[in-house]
Amino acid sequence: MLKFFLVKFIAFFIGCLLCFVLHTVFNIPAVIAASSVGLAGSFIPFSQLFKNHPSAAIYAGSFAGMCSSSLISSYWELGFISLIGACLYVLTLNLFSGFGGKLGSIAFVSVTVFALAKGSFLWQ
Repeated sequence: MLKFFLVKFIAFFIGCLLCFVLHTVFNIPAVIAASSVGLAGSFIPFSQLFKNHPSAAIYAGSFAGMCSSSLISSYWELGFISLIGACLYVLTLNLFSGFGGKLGSIAFVSVTVFALAKGSFLWQ
């Protein structure tokens, strides 16, 4: 289970980082950056042990990477968002099977939890 979580975390972080760098450093629109990262992630061959979960985690991470550079000030914060996202991905693995929007919802909740945590720490 730990290996499964680590693969999800790394995949989520890669998707998040690549999308964030593409749209903040290279000024590519966020939607195009996220879709290109998701498309590229779908072509990466992973072990049959993990099925398509790493590709889905990359795609969910690319959704999270669409957040504004005014919210994210370091790559460590992207790592924290990825940690939250990977936890949510693993915890909701068997929930909402067959329903659309799961990956976007995971990305939204992970960025929202990070923003709320960051906001509450800033006011202290």
